[in-house]
Amino acid sequence: MERTEVENGLNLGDLVSVKTKDGFFAGKVEDFGESSMKLSNPKNGLCKRIAYDYIMGYDVGRLPSADMARIGLDTQSSLVAIPGKDYVVGATPVTQRLYEKVMGENPSYFQTSNKELDEALQCILSREGNTQNNPVENVSWYDVVYFCNKLSILEGFTPAYSVDGERDPQYWGYKPHQKEPIGSKVCCDFSCNGYRLPTNDEWEDAAAGGEGYLFPGCDSMDEVSWNGENSNGVTHPVATKMANAYGLYDMSGNVCEWVWDSEDEIGSSHDNRGGCYSSSEDGCIFANWGDGAASAFRYKNIGFRLLRKVC
Repeated sequence: MERTEVENGLNLGDLVSVKTKDGFFAGKVEDFGESSMKLSNPKNGLCKRIAYDYIMGYDVGRLPSADMARIGLDTQSSLVAIPGKDYVVGATPVTQRLYEKVMGENPSYFQTSNKELDEALQCILSREGNTQNNPVENVSWYDVVYFCNKLSILEGFTPAYSVDGERDPQYWGYKPHQKEPIGSKVCCDFSCNGYRLPTNDEWEDAAAGGEGYLFPGCDSMDEVSWNGENSNGVTHPVATKMANAYGLYDMSGNVCEWVWDSEDEIGSSHDNRGGCYSSSEDGCIFANWGDGAASAFRYKNIGFRLLRKVC
């Protein structure tokens, strides 16, 4: 498109979903430059410039109305209040940046330092800078509950998970990222105010956003998700697609997300929800249940989203 076409149809401050040759990008219009316009993500303030000749079309949208809370250890990560509920949910999947701040390492497969990635995938990831704002993946369900309790302790909340009555994960006898299970059953106290995984029902309610769309936020898969048709086989920075009405991003793509629910009594497998960077349309429909996955295994297409009780 020409600059005049874009400028004549938009105003500063508009929230737009822009269709480009690489897919859809949503954001708030900040300025019109000589050759590109600047969009900012209304939830985390991150900005992106899009060249006019790269734009194929756009739709003027609206800012999702949501009460926001920040994660103290990483102020770029936020939690959204869910209407009528006593908990807040992560606006995005946990990022590589936040995960590394808590755990001291980044096990993600999709990072530019991973020598196992072929050159083409490395190049795609490099175009968007470093991957610190991409969702963390390649983490087992056990790694995730360990992370949740560690973050809770760091921020002064009561951890939700316990193993043999112990809430401090350093005493669980567990070393993360080794593809091994925790030695005893993980229990959850849902009354605690610490971070935890959503249940299947909590996840689905959050994804629906109080709306009736096929995907979280609209009926167009590409507007809300990085999927098998537009991702080029890699994850992408969180919150670069449209949010649902609650202000939640990436619930139908980028990475699938571990939830609390287990497929068996001993917890050897757990459910995961949402689509990922390699999903088909069926896999991105949020009401479709994800497959159970081995709790101790690490998958490059599964990450997670946080939930925390607030009253």
